[in-house]
Amino acid sequence: MNSKTTKSLTRFFGGTVKICISGSNAERFINLCQFQEIPLKEIKKDGSRYQAELLAKDYFRLRPVIKKTGVCPRITKREGLPFFLKRNRRRKVLLFCAILFAGMIYYLSGFLWRIEFDGCYYHTKEQLRSFLQEEGIASGIRKDAADCTAIEECIRSRFTDIGWVSAELTGTVMKIHIKETRMPSLDAERVVDGMGNAWEEETGHIVAARDGVVAELTVKSGTALVRPGDVVKKGDILISGVLDVIGDDGIVAKHAVLAAGNVRLKCVEDYRGSVPLNYQEKIYTGRSKTGFVLEIFGKKIFSYSSGNLYQNCDIITEIGQYCIGKNFYLPLLCERRTVREYTLADAVRTKEEAELCARQLLVRYLEEKKLCGAVILDKELAARFTKTKCILEGRLIFNESAWEYRRIKPEEWRFQSEDGNSTENN
Repeated sequence: MNSKTTKSLTRFFGGTVKICISGSNAERFINLCQFQEIPLKEIKKDGSRYQAELLAKDYFRLRPVIKKTGVCPRITKREGLPFFLKRNRRRKVLLFCAILFAGMIYYLSGFLWRIEFDGCYYHTKEQLRSFLQEEGIASGIRKDAADCTAIEECIRSRFTDIGWVSAELTGTVMKIHIKETRMPSLDAERVVDGMGNAWEEETGHIVAARDGVVAELTVKSGTALVRPGDVVKKGDILISGVLDVIGDDGIVAKHAVLAAGNVRLKCVEDYRGSVPLNYQEKIYTGRSKTGFVLEIFGKKIFSYSSGNLYQNCDIITEIGQYCIGKNFYLPLLCERRTVREYTLADAVRTKEEAELCARQLLVRYLEEKKLCGAVILDKELAARFTKTKCILEGRLIFNESAWEYRRIKPEEWRFQSEDGNSTENN
């Protein structure tokens, strides 16, 4: 809690009074207050009078100053909890409701009402939230049942491409920060290839998923069959999952393992995207309807639907969760749904507009490739126009982890000895 919030709470619970200081010795009165360390706040001059504010407990310290100056300040306003309770001391129902409200807030502060994720790109927040719910971590559980260390270990063991996890409890919010990596882990139960696909076998080759040139190659297990700079085609074995056991007489046995390493290919991709010149434009009529849904503890207690009588419309949904302060969320959600009517009208894009839209589609595609770990090395694109559309086409060059696993055939690792006997080593 910062100092500003602490001061505000102190003023509220202790109470404050606003005073009006007038007379020939008004300035001397203010100077003596400062000398005796009686804090006067919000001092304002109003003609020959002064307005000031001080804590209720400091008001009684003004007696020596009043005797010396002969100035008696007049109270103009009283604020804060003590004066509120005094004014409403006969309203027992109001006092009871205030105590009940404070007790309810205290009780709700012991629960977890919101889970936030930060750093999600490949895995969606909904996917992570659904996984935590399966593990018994969801909105509404007690905070002492949410073990942050156990949650971190649970996420790391389930999602092997998440390299770092940090979970913290702040107020009634659990904030989970993650950092993703697409590198496979052989020590984990779930292994993924360079394209992000799961591999369930215990052995396998690493093969090229596309045509390209080997840019980087490091081997953790298996046998490298290519070197950086080699040209490979889709399906070529890059790292073999077959290991040769060499003895004094040469190869004496073969073992099948799961190939592992870091492989990146320089791939050339032919890109083609098009945008039609003729399209239908949305024209909003200005007519709209709004509906509300109020939800508490996961149950709807109020719902008003505006209906949808429009043939063409946009539906905009806004969901907000009530919060006290910064991190004290409550199990009270409000959903606002707005329906806006529009009509469709035929429109024609200019060549400049069509080319801009086509390049925006290209930027979106490149961003998706970046999220998958690809590095853009070069692009050569040109726009051309037909009677009906704008076509943006050309060549893209990426440095990416374009590899995948392939099953090892039995004949690849069976070793035929010189005496004609077959040995199987797995």
